[in-house]
Amino acid sequence: MKRDEPIRTLVTRPVVKVHHEATLREAAETFATESIGAAVVRGTDPLGVLSERDIVRALSEGADPDQERAGEVMTEEVASVAPAEPLSRALRLMLDNEIRHLPVIEDGVVVGMLSARDVLGALADQ
Repeated sequence: MKRDEPIRTLVTRPVVKVHHEATLREAAETFATESIGAAVVRGTDPLGVLSERDIVRALSEGADPDQERAGEVMTEEVASVAPAEPLSRALRLMLDNEIRHLPVIEDGVVVGMLSARDVLGALADQ
């Protein structure tokens, strides 16, 4: 894996989505079942992403996991990359924004979610 290699080579899993009306418990169950740390939130415009960190933050502030909705705690200002962009750009965005998941968007459609785990796996396979 080279820093100038396109991101598309790392995006291998389908995008997991949760509905903006899903409870935090339902979202957490999806995360556990799918073995993911972030999902695209459906039913929002612009794009929203819900991460494990968003759920933990909400719960630490007293949110009821059976009442609070994904759309209420999701991250709304989402950094993203295109599949053709180099890995170095994705890494810089992840570091600068202190995030572990980055939506990959092509022609306005989320085609993947790049995670720090994906990057580490690719680097370990070198």
